[in-house]
Order: sequence, then C-alpha cells, then structure tokens
Amino acid sequence: MSVGIRRLAGVGGAALCLLCAIGCVPPPLPPPEKIAAALSYAVLQPEATCEELRDDFELYDLAVADSPDDVGRQYTEYLVSTANGEQLRVWHIPAQDSRGTVVISPGNSGPMACYLFTALLLTDGGWSVVMYDYEGFGGSTGQASLLTMRWDLETVVDWARVQIGVEQVSLFGMSLGSIPTVAVAVDRPDAVNAIVLDSPVALGLQIERFGWVVRGRVQEVIAVLDAWLVTERIISAMSQPALVFTHANDVVTPPDMAASMLSNAVAQVEIVEFEGLGHAEGQFFQTEEYAARLYAFLNAVWN
Repeated sequence: MSVGIRRLAGVGGAALCLLCAIGCVPPPLPPPEKIAAALSYAVLQPEATCEELRDDFELYDLAVADSPDDVGRQYTEYLVSTANGEQLRVWHIPAQDSRGTVVISPGNSGPMACYLFTALLLTDGGWSVVMYDYEGFGGSTGQASLLTMRWDLETVVDWARVQIGVEQVSLFGMSLGSIPTVAVAVDRPDAVNAIVLDSPVALGLQIERFGWVVRGRVQEVIAVLDAWLVTERIISAMSQPALVFTHANDVVTPPDMAASMLSNAVAQVEIVEFEGLGHAEGQFFQTEEYAARLYAFLNAVWN
C-alpha cells in the first residue's frame, strides 16, 4: 500500500462512497455487494505503477523491476485458474537449498513486481517465494475486488502445494494483503504453518475510525461485510504463530490500532515496531533489523 495521499484516500474515499450510498437520511443500507463494491473502488488501485509507489516511499535510488529477472532471480511464470474462471498470474522464485516456501500477498496498489524487494529479502534468507497478482491486477484477468482477494490467495496456496510439492507454506501479507492472509490462515491450518504481516489493515476498525461519515451506522455497515474481511473479528480463530511489523508513524494502521486488532488473537504473536517510520517502511529503511527478525521467525517455524 502506498504512502502520502493514498494512505488517507483509501479509507476516507471508502467512507465517502458509503455516505453517497447511505445518504443524509438513514434509509435501509445498500445490498452487501454494493457496499463491498464501493469499498473496492475507493481502496484498490490496480492501475498504480511501481514508479509511483517508489516515489511515494521516496526510494528514488531503488531500481524499478518488471520481473525477477531484472533483479537477478530466476523464476517461472504460471497462469492459475480460479474457481470463477479467471486467470491469476503467479511467479515462483526458488531459493537455493530452500528452507521452505512463502506466499506473498501484495498491498492495495500496483502489480506484484512492485513487491519484489520483499521477495529478495526472503530468497536471500533461503526461502522460496510464490507471488501473484490479485484478480484485476497486473497480469491477472478479472475485476479488482475486495471480495475475491481471499479466494485468490487460497487458489494460489493450493496450487503451490501441488506444483512445488510442499505440505505447508507460510503466508506474508503486506498492508491490505494482511486481510486475505489471516482469512486463509484461519480456514486452512492444514496448509499454512505461520503468517507474517507488515502494516496490517483492520477494515472494521478503519470504518469505525470514520464512523461519523456513515452517520453512526458503523456496526450496520460492518455487519453486512463478509466475516473474513473483518480481521479483528476472526483472528481469534487463528492457530498459527504470527510475526507483525508495525510503524510508529503509520497513519493507516497506527500501532495502537494494530495492537487492538491483535489483542483478539490467541495464537503466539510477535510484534516488531519501527520508530520514526510510516506505513510499510521498515523493510526499506531498517532493512538489517527487519531481515534479522524475519529470518529468526521463519527459522523457528520451519525448524
């Protein structure tokens, strides 16, 4: 998920879309699919480019890559069919003497190539990586929607277990990608052994944050959403250990909001907070510490 204006526009825009749908005098709420469509339109930015995201993070010296080849990694590209007939573009980036496999779920903006920095950290540490574009993003077909993200990830997890021949995978959710990550971990403990969340998004808490815009109908709006979209309500059912990166200056998910969401978890949760940094900036500006904590967590899981 990008920084700057986009960090506020997503949630604020979603709230404004809901206001348009609800109106000044509270009528019955729109159907759940219309509420989800309004949120998707406001939050998801499939058209964003890697150059835009790089500039938002002020990483002007970071080379922009279109594929793992551009950063010196061998990979194989696949098209994986979903249950609703769409095609997901998937990359498998193997690590030498792989210790395990990690599936990365991107943030709300741009194609998966924009998240290759994370893939490099993982492969440098010895973990093979599977990346994918959500429906409607990058090289995948379909329409970008919050409602399909969870099913996209489950499709990729099942494909990876068969294609790569591993019994389990770890999941890495970046920003908005934390929502499908937790949802799949809850439903598929057989396939998922651990999760990593970087700047996780709590959709229900975000809607509460802008509750004045929906004129006090926060709980009504949250209640009509698919349960898996509201991470703070389902995380108590997650059994896998989790590593969570938060950032003191994060305006999307401030550390106290992340702590509130994670307080519902009963599984082991390790929280690493980076002082003086904003949303998802730790891996870029505190890379050594970030990688050390990531490797230590995954080593413990896979050993």
